[in-house]
Amino acid sequence: MTTAVRLLGPPEIVRDGVVVAGPRGYKAWGLLAFLALAERPPSRQRLVSMLFEHADDPRGALRWNLAEMRRALGGRVAVGRDPLTFTAESDVSIDVIGLARTTGVLQGELLEGLSFEDSPAFDTWLSVERQRLIADCRALAHRRSIELLTSGQPEQAAHIAVRALEGDRLNDELHAVLVTSLARSGDQAAARMHLARCADLYRRELGVGLPPAVAAAATGAPAEPTASAAAVRSLLDLADASLSAGTVPTGIDQLRRAVAGVADTDQQLSGRARLALASALIHSAGGRGGDVTTLLHQAIVHGRRSGDAAIGAAACRELAFLAVQAGHRIEVEHWLDLAEAWGPSEAEKARILGVRGMSLSDTGAYDEALTALGGSVDAARRCGNRRQAAWSQAMVGRVRLLRGEASQAALVLDEALHDIRAERWTAFMPFPQALRGEAAVAVGDARTAHELLDYAWVQTVESGDQCWVAAVSHAQATLALHEKRDALTWCRTGLAAAPWYLWLRARVIELTTRLTLGTREGADLLDELERIASAGTMRELVVRALIQRSRVDGTRHLAHARAMATDITNSALAAELLP
Repeated sequence: MTTAVRLLGPPEIVRDGVVVAGPRGYKAWGLLAFLALAERPPSRQRLVSMLFEHADDPRGALRWNLAEMRRALGGRVAVGRDPLTFTAESDVSIDVIGLARTTGVLQGELLEGLSFEDSPAFDTWLSVERQRLIADCRALAHRRSIELLTSGQPEQAAHIAVRALEGDRLNDELHAVLVTSLARSGDQAAARMHLARCADLYRRELGVGLPPAVAAAATGAPAEPTASAAAVRSLLDLADASLSAGTVPTGIDQLRRAVAGVADTDQQLSGRARLALASALIHSAGGRGGDVTTLLHQAIVHGRRSGDAAIGAAACRELAFLAVQAGHRIEVEHWLDLAEAWGPSEAEKARILGVRGMSLSDTGAYDEALTALGGSVDAARRCGNRRQAAWSQAMVGRVRLLRGEASQAALVLDEALHDIRAERWTAFMPFPQALRGEAAVAVGDARTAHELLDYAWVQTVESGDQCWVAAVSHAQATLALHEKRDALTWCRTGLAAAPWYLWLRARVIELTTRLTLGTREGADLLDELERIASAGTMRELVVRALIQRSRVDGTRHLAHARAMATDITNSALAAELLP
C-alpha cells in the first residue's frame, strides 16, 4: 500500500492511486503541512497559539486534529510527545518533503484554496512558507538544469528551463541555461530565436537590454584546449601567488587561461582549474552568476571521474556558500550534505562547518549555529588554518551581537581581528570590524566605534565590495542613531550598494524601515523585507518585519510575531516582543 500526500495545490490524499477522504477540518491539513515542513519539532504550545488559541479547549482541539490527521493517513504517521515529533512510514510520500528530488517546477500553491483568517499567526506562517517554496523551486530548477547541461544532456536541461520559465519569466540564469542548452543540442536556430524573444521580453517588461548572463550564453562553445598540463599547472601556481598578493585581475586572468587551456580528458587538472577559477571569482571578484555555478558543477563532474574528493567536496561547499548568500536554504542543505558525503579532510570539514553555521545563523537557529561554528573553529585550529578560524570566529561574533550579547561579541571579534591582522587578510577585515563597531555602540563605547568604522569604511570604499559596503553602512547608521545624527543617509548608502548577500541587504532594510515608518518609502521597504526574509527562511527578520508592521497597522501583527518567534533563542528579540 502506498500513500501520496499532496499539499501543493488543492490538498488531497491518494492511496494506491485512488483519492481518499482527507482529514475532517481544514486545521488538520494545516497541522500536517506545518509538521511536514518544520525544521525541528515544534512545541504543543506553539501549535496551540498558532491554530487553536480561541478554542474553548485549545489543547483538546490540538489533540483532536492530530488524531484526525493520523486517521486520514491510515495510521501511517507517528506523532507524539512535546515537542511534537512527526515521522511518516516508508510507503508514505509527502510532496513538500520530496521537493528536493523534483525538477523545481512548483505544482500549485501550498494548501491551495484553504483560508486560515481565523488563525492569523498560522496565516502569516503559511504566507511565509508559500514565498519560500517559490524561491526554493526557482533554485532547484536552475540547479537541475545546470547538472543536466554539464553532464551532457542539453535536451533535458532545455526542457526543465522551459517549464521553469513559465512561472518565472524574467529569470536571467534560466534564460542563459536555455540558450546554451539549445545551442549544445545542435538547434542553433532555436537558440537564436529564443535570444531574440528574450531581448524583446526584457525591453518590453523592464526597458533594459539583454541581461549579461544571457548575452554571454550566446557567445558559443569554448575554444579547444591549447596548453600542456605543465603549462596549466604553472598558470595555477602563478594565479595563487597573484591572488595572495592582492593582484586579483591578474590572478583571475591567469585562471581563465588555465581553464581555457586544460584538456577535459585530464580530469583531475581540469577539475582543479575550474574550482580555482570559480573560488577566485566568488571570493575576490563578487562572481555569482551562471558562469560560476557552471564551473563548480563541471569541477564536481571532473572530481567524480578522477576520484579526487578534495575537488568534489570543495566545489559542493562553494555552491552551498552561494546558496547561503542567495537565501536558498534547501540548496544549502543539499550541497553541504553532498560535500560531507565526499569524506572531506579535516581542513575541508572546518570550511563546511563554517558555511553551515553561517546558514543557520541567517535562519535564526542560533544555538545550532554556535555549535557548528565552534566545531569549525576547533577543526581549523587543529589544521593550522588561521584564516578559517578567524572567519568562523567572526560569524560567532555576529551571532552574539544579534542576540544582544555585546560584551561577548566584542571579545570574540577582537580575537578574530587579531588573527586577521596577523594573516594580513585585509580583504575580509571590514566585516568583523563593522560587527565590532556595532558591539562597541551597544556597550556605549562610541570612541572605539568611530575608530573601527572609519578605518573599515576606507577599506570598503577602496575594495568596492558591495557586501562590505552594506555591512559597514549598517554599523555607521547604528552609531549615528546612538549619537542622534543622520542615520538614514548611511542606510540608503548600504541599500544602493545592492549587496548580493541577501541577509545583509535585509538587515539594512530592517533598520531603514524603522527610520521611514509611515512613509511610502517605508511601506515599500517593509514589503521588500517580508519578501526577502520569507523566501530566504530568515526567521528573525520575518519577525522583525512583523514588529515594524505592528507599529503601522496595529498590535495584531505583534501577536503573529510572538507566535513566529517562540523557538528563536534570542533574548534581545524577546524583549522587543513584550507588550
